[in-house]
Amino acid sequence: MRNETVFRVINNRIRFKCAACSAKRNLPVRSGIRGKNIRCHKCDAITKCVFNRRIAPRELQSGNAIMITKEGKELAVNMHDMSADGGLGFGFDIPLKAVFAQTIRVGEEVHFNCKWNPRLLGSGRFKVMNSHGQRLGIQKMV
Repeated sequence: MRNETVFRVINNRIRFKCAACSAKRNLPVRSGIRGKNIRCHKCDAITKCVFNRRIAPRELQSGNAIMITKEGKELAVNMHDMSADGGLGFGFDIPLKAVFAQTIRVGEEVHFNCKWNPRLLGSGRFKVMNSHGQRLGIQKMV
């Protein structure tokens, strides 16, 4: 039986709870790991675990936008989520061909054209903070 469960990581440890039998156990988690399959110590059920290291959860926010790089390249992106702390951080999904072409790099400055809510992203500058596959983490430059 496979279930996907989000576990909050505090001091590189999680409180694992089996979805099948509800057995609980404290487990260490290495830094940098985003998820792992964990086998229950009682019933041997495997749970797909996603590790959340954020203090406050992110708010789901979906919509299309155009990301514009410093060089003027335009890229259609899909907004995935945003920080709960006033919208300083955003998560975007980019097209797979942009990942392979390495169009966007960590540390690069970008800005957005968002037709459906111009005030959400505004005319500000953003910095690419991380890249993991098709997911980009963007932070507003203050």
